[in-house]
Amino acid sequence: MRSRTPRDERRRTLGQNFLVDDRAIARVVASLDLEPGSLVLDIGAGRGALTRAAARRGARVLAVEIDPAWVRALRRDAARWGDVRVVRGNALALRFPSEPFRVLASPPYRLTTRIVRRLLTEGHGLQEAAFVVQAEASRRLAGTPSTGRFAALWAPWYALEVGARVPRHCFRPVPKVDSAVLRIRPRTHPVLSPSAFGAYERFIGRVFEGRGRTVAERLGNREVRGVRAALRGLGFDPDVIPSRVPPLGYAEIFREVGRPPG
Repeated sequence: MRSRTPRDERRRTLGQNFLVDDRAIARVVASLDLEPGSLVLDIGAGRGALTRAAARRGARVLAVEIDPAWVRALRRDAARWGDVRVVRGNALALRFPSEPFRVLASPPYRLTTRIVRRLLTEGHGLQEAAFVVQAEASRRLAGTPSTGRFAALWAPWYALEVGARVPRHCFRPVPKVDSAVLRIRPRTHPVLSPSAFGAYERFIGRVFEGRGRTVAERLGNREVRGVRAALRGLGFDPDVIPSRVPPLGYAEIFREVGRPPG
């Protein structure tokens, strides 16, 4: 049995699966509306497949990688690709650019949700993003076909969509499951004001943590009848369960029954 090399150990510890298929890389990059001079943040750049493809389209790329071996390789090779700056850093602690930027990333699967959540919370200059994630995670985060807490929470401010499929054979090492592109775009006209986020987050918590089977039961406490009537007035089944409300539908319900008094 072959013993693990230091590179094998880093891949296992850091969850490294690298995109190697040129057609898949092109599909991922095409998910963004890149223009010459666009600033692109590649989170978890690894071997630099996405960095290189974006730079060759004229983007300015900030490649962030935690593995020192790949940082050295990127710094050695990136000068041939175009306008690329390589930074060694942790995706969960990096400082986002102060100017408008796009994200193009294939991060470790186990960190996907935490990285995306941090981007949506702190990446105030975000213009759009394309993350390569496990296919099931892309559907869960986008809220399709059923809505979960993450999709419901962020829908008023961001459009999250499942994009191109990326088969597992496009990676090395080959993972156990296929991937897909999760596309993220800030809404031009947010459905709720940013100032409503705290109250809305508490409202979503009540929906997804509350007792009962239906949305009305979880929100209504002693006023289930009133919540059911409000749901009916919005065009929802009054006995709808949380997973069957489309992500943006929660903003409508919040406006009717979720805002704190006063």
